[in-house]
Amino acid sequence: MATAFIRLGSRSIVMPVFISILLIFLTFLLSCQPATPAAPPAQLPASSPAAPAQSTPQESQPAAGTSGSSAAWVPDGTITQGEYQKSKSFGDYEINWSADNEFVYIGMKAKTDGWVAMGFGAEQFMKNADIVEGYLSDGKAAIADMFSTGEFGPHPADVQQGGTDDILQFGGKRENGATVIEFKRKLDTGDKFDKPLVKGANKIIWSFGADDQPTNKHVTRGSGEIDL
Repeated sequence: MATAFIRLGSRSIVMPVFISILLIFLTFLLSCQPATPAAPPAQLPASSPAAPAQSTPQESQPAAGTSGSSAAWVPDGTITQGEYQKSKSFGDYEINWSADNEFVYIGMKAKTDGWVAMGFGAEQFMKNADIVEGYLSDGKAAIADMFSTGEFGPHPADVQQGGTDDILQFGGKRENGATVIEFKRKLDTGDKFDKPLVKGANKIIWSFGADDQPTNKHVTRGSGEIDL
């Protein structure tokens, strides 16, 4: 009985000691492991500095009729893209136009080797129409500011009726089988033989001839409106 007790007591003593030694050993092993380096903080991509604003000068492209620019409307007899604000075709006749607060700028173009014309504010056929007719004389552009006194004319020049010639600038040329006449006048000239033009719809008549004799009858004519 005594022997058995001693053995049992030995086991009772050895087991706690063994466990303590094992714990110490494990603790020692863990303390000897190299520490895992902490992960470096996430690197955000460096943002590129904003490029400085470029101050490259840009030439303004004003609509026809604006002043103070080399790109302003020029009556050279060539109608280029963007030169006019609006355009309308009537078969072989084309009208281009722009307007500002004071002036109107017109480009007439027709497939003809003759004169081209248009009129504002006709009441019955040509009666009381304010007419502008352009043609080439010895290769140079010529233009007339006229007023029709009857349904089918005549339409003498304003100056012959006591009015004034109010075409401020004009030019023209003929090429590729077409005649182009460009001109500028005030929206309201103050001349009783000129029809004031208004913002919005303005009725027009148009025509062109077969040659450069401005007194010869038209070969084609028509009517319509332009919106200023």
